[in-house]
Amino acid sequence: MNIMAWWHFSVAALLITILKKSESLDVVYLSNNCNATITASTSGAGLLEPDSSLYYKNNQDCQMILATDSSEKRLLFQFVRFNLEEAIDGQCLDSLRIYDGPNTTSSALTSTLCGRIQVPDVESSSNQVLFDFKSDEDGRTSGFGIYYTVFTDGPCGSNQFNCSNGKCITGALECDSYDMCGDGSDEANCEVEAIVDDGGLSPAAIAGIIAGSICLILLIIGIVRVGINKYKSHKLIKELVEEMKKNQAGEHTGEDFWGNGDDEDD
Repeated sequence: MNIMAWWHFSVAALLITILKKSESLDVVYLSNNCNATITASTSGAGLLEPDSSLYYKNNQDCQMILATDSSEKRLLFQFVRFNLEEAIDGQCLDSLRIYDGPNTTSSALTSTLCGRIQVPDVESSSNQVLFDFKSDEDGRTSGFGIYYTVFTDGPCGSNQFNCSNGKCITGALECDSYDMCGDGSDEANCEVEAIVDDGGLSPAAIAGIIAGSICLILLIIGIVRVGINKYKSHKLIKELVEEMKKNQAGEHTGEDFWGNGDDEDD
């Protein structure tokens, strides 16, 4: 395999790995599911976002219920990002509030949240949770990102992972690079991928090789550009020196700058 073929193979393998990784979590967008009840992903975990675009929409008054498929299952929420429009005079302009049940009369899991803050993990006591999101007519930000995990209390089943905090989550969530237990125990004993395994280069190795190759290419480009600039400068100086020599020669021979001789007297 030549260098270019290897390069294309490595890039393709890395892109496939990234795409698979992004597909490993089901993403739910509130703006697409207002006034709807969404059943939690069968994978046992997912990600909640206000909108599929970079910034959430203005003039939102959106309520969405996230539910598990069994009354024995509950939900853990971990806030990885929270950035809404800042409050003015203590009043939230854009806000999110989460309720421990299917309506706003249920107990609140959070206060009315706004601004750029760190929100502690929360967990439901039932299998349904209501998200109440509001935004005004102007001012918007990147919103929030909330991981959710479906869990049950122990003892755990054979197809479940036993978290150190006592939660039982889907076994497939162990070592998926996401802390789905909430205490990191599902990622604590994961083996680091070998550089080369039975299937060839690991994604981590490919990513490292590509990153190193890109740095090397940028370094080479930088060196070439410096060399070109030095060559141009040297050539310009040489041309100026030659021009000065010609001008000096013109003074001694009676020629002007354009090489014309002095007019002879009649």
